[in-house]
Amino acid sequence: MSRKKRQNIILGIIVIVVIGFVIVYYYSAEQTRIKGFTFGNNLQRIQEDLKKIQTEFQSEITVWEDGDISKDEFLGYSDMHISKMEELVSRYDILDPPEVFSSSVELFKLSTQSQLESDKEIIRWIQSGDIDAKIRSDSLMEESFGYEMAALAKFNAVKAGIDP
Repeated sequence: MSRKKRQNIILGIIVIVVIGFVIVYYYSAEQTRIKGFTFGNNLQRIQEDLKKIQTEFQSEITVWEDGDISKDEFLGYSDMHISKMEELVSRYDILDPPEVFSSSVELFKLSTQSQLESDKEIIRWIQSGDIDAKIRSDSLMEESFGYEMAALAKFNAVKAGIDP
């Protein structure tokens, strides 16, 4: 085999290897993009569901405060509410976030857990009239807000390419 022919074969192999690496790189980048898109959509759904569940809960409290439902009716509703919130918290565990978003997901989860605990305290207050439960609820809601603001800040910083 001539030297020229060997060089052409080696050059051809190098070109094939380079093309292979380019294909693998773009395929991997596309898979990462798809994974990130899916993660973002799933996180958004959780946050939207949380907003809906919390809006419904606040509406039920208002209806109870206005005297349009009894305490027992509210407490029956509150059992369903707590179940919905617990299910929602567990949905954070099945998210598959890209590593850079893990800390923001953990903060979103902590925020939701604090809201759940706040709701339990509100229910305890309505059930027993214990003003300390209402105070704890308010404190837990502030804690939840703090976690959510931190989660949003981290999430948006990562999204913008800023390492928080």
